[in-house]
Amino acid sequence: MPTRSFDPPTVPGRHAGAPFRPVMPSGPPDDAVTQQLTPVGRPDMPPPASPPGTNRENGGIGDGLALSIASALGSVAGLLTWLIAAWIMPQEQVGKATEFVSAFQLIGGVAQLNLGVGLLRWLPNSGRRSVRLVWGSLLLIMPLSGLVGLVYGIVVPSIAETASGDRSFGFGLLLLVLACAGWGVFVVHDFIVVALGRPWIAVWRNGTFAVVRIGMLLLLGSAYAAEGMVLSWVIPIVIWIAIGSGVVWWLTRRYANAHTGGTLPSRADMARFLGPTALAQLGNALLYNQVPLLVNLRLGNEAGAAFFICWQAVTVVDIAAVFFMNSLAVHTAREPHRAAELARAARRRMLLLFLPVLALGAVLGHPVLSILGEGYAAAAPALALLMVGLAFRLIVVFDLAQRQARGDGMGFAKVQLTNTGLILAVAAFIPLATFGSVPLDTLLMPIVLGYVVVQALCALFLLVRPWLKRRANPEVKS
Repeated sequence: MPTRSFDPPTVPGRHAGAPFRPVMPSGPPDDAVTQQLTPVGRPDMPPPASPPGTNRENGGIGDGLALSIASALGSVAGLLTWLIAAWIMPQEQVGKATEFVSAFQLIGGVAQLNLGVGLLRWLPNSGRRSVRLVWGSLLLIMPLSGLVGLVYGIVVPSIAETASGDRSFGFGLLLLVLACAGWGVFVVHDFIVVALGRPWIAVWRNGTFAVVRIGMLLLLGSAYAAEGMVLSWVIPIVIWIAIGSGVVWWLTRRYANAHTGGTLPSRADMARFLGPTALAQLGNALLYNQVPLLVNLRLGNEAGAAFFICWQAVTVVDIAAVFFMNSLAVHTAREPHRAAELARAARRRMLLLFLPVLALGAVLGHPVLSILGEGYAAAAPALALLMVGLAFRLIVVFDLAQRQARGDGMGFAKVQLTNTGLILAVAAFIPLATFGSVPLDTLLMPIVLGYVVVQALCALFLLVRPWLKRRANPEVKS
């Protein structure tokens, strides 16, 4: 799972002396209540120069590709770690480990408050104020995420007990707090380096993080089971955040020193964007992390572990698509006069890139799951159907990216929370058989079919909504 409006440069075809009038997204009268961010800065002054190499005629595909590759590396590594865990650990221990990982990723994702995308929107024009913007954001996210992790570990002690192993409860709680605080800013570091014109740093840091994490799991998993999985996450997170913070400090100082001015949106504009989109990001975090947790709680650790592996494949593609489309925000901030063109290009690239991946995932699901044993291979039909649902989900991802790029915070929140809420309702309330009474693929099918139906209905609504609005509000021709 997975955004700017600034002063544009002189638009070709507009006389230099003509007054500047920001072009806002048009819509029928009922869109008047939608939150739209106003342009930042003065119309008569050019924005600070973008980092070298960021203004590309192709819409900066490198930014989107780098973000997508970075997220894919992390997600694929996550999937591989669970495949390895399923191979070297008892299935029940895999189920216990999923609870810890789902918990800290959920907390870290929510505590980001969507500041990652906000930084994508605001950093390109921040100039000398970039250091304050970046570190104000990071120093808000980390303590908040750690505090929520502390409370969560106390309220749900089994999470910390899984991390502690034979050690004290306090040690497990400390690991949970560190994981939450670090994960809260891990992805934000990627957004920062992309906004500052160094997108491939994100690829390198995610690639090395993945290699080290998998190596630690192979080293610790057999001996320490679920605790080994926990340590293979927490130790690299702490190290990479320490190093990444130094890199971010150097890049932002360098960027700030290269400019003499800079503009930031007002606090009111920031709040209008972050308020609803942060709430929507909660929905995204719940979608990725709470659905497998609900299945685990309803069906038990063995069935939950099989579904979790399938859901990790879904998450890999979903997050990669979201990250790929998040780059639309930084491109629109740099060239707002090309917003529609950039959106069409991004949609075309997303479909060309991800639809073949979904087809491949559906075909290879059974051979890959068979490697792990019959307990996992039985879930292959569920995985194939989840790939079908993801094809519809791509339409939702594109709509969300467009809304972020133009600052439509309320619209973004409505779509995201509706989509997530329906899927969570399916996972929580749809009737299920008991584990062992029916084959595993039959057991999981109600949840899987519910996911496909929800995504199909949401995609259909988003596709026909513009046509319905045009029918309801026909333009009056003079």
